[in-house]
Amino acid sequence: MKKNILLPLVALFGFGSTAMADPFYNSNTPAAYHEVPQSISHPYIGIAYGLTKVSDDYFDGSLAEQTDIDYDSLMLQIGYEMNPYIAFEFRYWFSMGDGDYSLSTNYPIPPAEGSYKDFNAWGLYLKPQYPVSPEFSVYGLLGFSGVQVDGQPDWYNDLVDDTSFSFGLGGAFNFTENISAFIDYVQLYNNIYGYDYYYGPSYYYDPQGTDIYTVNFGLTYKF
Repeated sequence: MKKNILLPLVALFGFGSTAMADPFYNSNTPAAYHEVPQSISHPYIGIAYGLTKVSDDYFDGSLAEQTDIDYDSLMLQIGYEMNPYIAFEFRYWFSMGDGDYSLSTNYPIPPAEGSYKDFNAWGLYLKPQYPVSPEFSVYGLLGFSGVQVDGQPDWYNDLVDDTSFSFGLGGAFNFTENISAFIDYVQLYNNIYGYDYYYGPSYYYDPQGTDIYTVNFGLTYKF
């Protein structure tokens, strides 16, 4: 009696575990027709529109300034997918026109507005990804980047010209085997540090530095 009960339970457990482990499993489809990720490597290219944000905090004595710059940017990508779970990718961003900025300060002058000149950046990434279904996948980006933000038109120096650790997170939807749309967030540059100072009898700590990120909406074509 116990044997007759245990055998169906074991079979059911094994069947359920297989279905849960396979994100492409469909109980209404014969097992021979289940779609699974194919380990086929291929190159791909892409293009995206990016919303890029530069936030720069500056402190000098009693003067505190915060500059926010917004760029419309274009991103080009080229990559190589080793299998459905890992890829390598290179990206290049450049601004489509000057960046609009706003300046806020504790100095007794009105907040300023204007424009900064060009922004450009590149990034080289390891791209771990997971196919949630045949159409949709999520992915991360881990690597490093180089960023250049030109100064204001009357400046001789760049606001930023440096490299940094870079990371991101996104999702992609496959329209066909070759064409997909994606949206992602990428942290391009982060150089935030603290500044200790005394003002009168009190001790203060102010964070300052530069933070740059971009949100991208794009299309990818797989060869």
